[in-house]
Amino acid sequence: AFLSGSILDLQARYNLRNLAATGPQAKAEEDILKRLLELIGGRSDLAPTLARAMRNAAPAVPASGPTGGAPDPQTDTPRSTDPPLLPERISQLGWLGLDADTIAQLEPYVTLLPVRTPVNLNTAPKEVLAAVLAIDLASAERLVQTRQRNPFGGVEAARSILPQGTSIDERNATVTSGFFEVRGRLRLEERVVEERALVQRRGRQVVTLHRERLASVESGG
Repeated sequence: AFLSGSILDLQARYNLRNLAATGPQAKAEEDILKRLLELIGGRSDLAPTLARAMRNAAPAVPASGPTGGAPDPQTDTPRSTDPPLLPERISQLGWLGLDADTIAQLEPYVTLLPVRTPVNLNTAPKEVLAAVLAIDLASAERLVQTRQRNPFGGVEAARSILPQGTSIDERNATVTSGFFEVRGRLRLEERVVEERALVQRRGRQVVTLHRERLASVESGG
């Protein structure tokens, strides 16, 4: 038998759940996604569509609109009483109308977590850093090079090497992570079983929020 596994820091990616924000923050999150799409060669016009879909799919707060749904902050019109399902994994973004190619393009850079989360400046790739901080890729690369020598102990440490005038919204950036994906793979003779789990670190405890067993496959050799 052979057992292998890996741990992925999910706060190294932009959390699409942040798009469910309302008020002024909603536009800020939409702008982050638009910049990210532009940086990875995606369709930036998908940003408002996906943001609206995430807001509509998020659990609605009670409202007195004629259809009983919460108003859409962009249109001030009530939401449908039967909103689309809120995706829990990137592979489920097709529920919101994204095609398979777009989902595959986004997957290395985005995640879907149960709550709003900031991006970890110590682990995010330069494309995510550039989108979240509204800086160019060269400045984002300097952050990456600096943290490889000495990880940031706080947001202020990162701020000191950014272009003059750059601001960091601490709702969007941090230097620690609480959400991870743990993957395990077991091979026993010709059978292979894979499992992945979403875990959250809460102080000294690690809590499993979701576990999924992938389809068992026959080993080729």
